[in-house]
Amino acid sequence: MFFRKILILSIILISSLSAQEQQADKFNFSFDYATFRGHEDLVYVELYFSVLRNELQYVEDNDAFKAEFVIDAELFRNDSMVINKSWGGINHEDSLTNVQGNQKLLSVNYLQAKPGEYRLVVRLTDKNSGKQSEKEGVINIEAFDEENLCLSEIEFASSIKPSSEKNQYYKNGYSVIPNTERFFGTGLPILMFYTEIYNFTQTGQEDTSKYSIKYSILNGDQEVIREFPARIKKKPGESAVEVGGLNIITFTSGTYFLKIDVIDSTNKALASQQAKFFIYRPGDFAKIQQNDSLTQMQIAERSLQLLNSIYQSASEEELDQEFDATTYIATKEEKEIYKTLDLQGKREFMPQFWARRDRTPGTARNEFREDYLARVRMADREFRGFKKGWKSDEGRVLLIYGSPDEIERFPSSNDNRAYRVWRYFAIQGGVDFIFVDKRGWGEYELVHSTARGELYDVDWQRWLSPN
Repeated sequence: MFFRKILILSIILISSLSAQEQQADKFNFSFDYATFRGHEDLVYVELYFSVLRNELQYVEDNDAFKAEFVIDAELFRNDSMVINKSWGGINHEDSLTNVQGNQKLLSVNYLQAKPGEYRLVVRLTDKNSGKQSEKEGVINIEAFDEENLCLSEIEFASSIKPSSEKNQYYKNGYSVIPNTERFFGTGLPILMFYTEIYNFTQTGQEDTSKYSIKYSILNGDQEVIREFPARIKKKPGESAVEVGGLNIITFTSGTYFLKIDVIDSTNKALASQQAKFFIYRPGDFAKIQQNDSLTQMQIAERSLQLLNSIYQSASEEELDQEFDATTYIATKEEKEIYKTLDLQGKREFMPQFWARRDRTPGTARNEFREDYLARVRMADREFRGFKKGWKSDEGRVLLIYGSPDEIERFPSSNDNRAYRVWRYFAIQGGVDFIFVDKRGWGEYELVHSTARGELYDVDWQRWLSPN
């Protein structure tokens, strides 16, 4: 499912962004969901959102400050909207100094839909600044078996506590605070999760009124690396709630899966569910860098191993999307090779692709990859229109040359179309790129540049005329 397939590389990108990139990345939010049994033939789709407080604009509100946002969730089937749900959130603070970059605002809501394949669009709007951020993808909502033993999807949490307070986090006697990124490790050494079990067989006999449940943790290759002892529990009824917390302090950074197996003692029926999560600890990477006993070759090998662990659980869609965005730096031969590869071949190809471009192969980090993919994200955020942002002219220049040293923006008028001038002072003794919004749609096209090999047009100002 689209929203589920979050690569561990996003952690590395976030942690390695320069101050300038972090300043530009002003409006990013995290999103996750899990499905539970609904009423009749409907599936209950629970939606989880989080946004950093300092990404929202606070305005004065009497003697305090207020941030306000709106979330829209739209479910489409065959290009027709079948569900549209909108809700909001407000956060008050006495002082802006209390708004820190590591503080999150959370929101939980739900949809009920029939099983099937849908396109889900989620949008977060800052009501004070008017800024928006949007994510979308295809999700497959599966039906729950009405007779046989089965489990809901697994919701990962940053906190689970018994509670009777009926708020947005309340579920069956617990307050479940969602972990929308599914990141654990530093600050979250306990893997916390919530799931529901359905369709226990009921006989009323003591020896068949129990069930067993077992947890396993798998690595990115779906290999079991730790099994926890099975526990025997008494059936509370036809269904049960399962909340858990597993100590993962000894696990290193990487991609993992939690698997839950349930056996009904009455009929020996087995049901399983699993979900992906991530562990990240900066110290894992620092240890590689600071270990004086390792040679540069060994460090490079360890760095490649980390890249391999990132891609081994990636889907073909994720791999294709990432490689497509490298079109400006990939060689013709690399593009031809990639076309011939199957899924496993692509998983092995991508670490080698980035390793060949590592500017500092004797270190644990691949800065080139981190910087390039950070610019892809920036381009998609800033320049997206009728096509992905990295495919636009501005996106291409950003990916090849990096962020400009200076940008001049000229708004449209009766005499001129809107245009922008990007200036790079350290490239080829200083170069300019001029982009014009030719169609008035907000998509700026390159019309002239002084960089070698780029479009050069001494009469570029003709594109400014609205006529």
